[in-house]
Amino acid sequence: MIERTVKVNVKPTPNELALSFAYMTSDQQAEFFNSLAEITSKWLTPLPFQLEAIVDGGSLTYEGREIMRQIGEYGSDGDE
Repeated sequence: MIERTVKVNVKPTPNELALSFAYMTSDQQAEFFNSLAEITSKWLTPLPFQLEAIVDGGSLTYEGREIMRQIGEYGSDGDE
């Protein structure tokens, strides 16, 4: 018998990433945001610049922007 190990790199689509997030538990979603915070803290350019690029880039739909707004609203500690 011949055995082979095959290495495959798969880049998930934005839709696949969104579906993965949607099916996470609330604890997993919190872990996702904690991980995102850790990753983006190492960027040379702060995250708000990327968020601005998303908004200004022309691909974001009204619905997508609403999701961003809701995340910002519910992520706020209420002191603003």
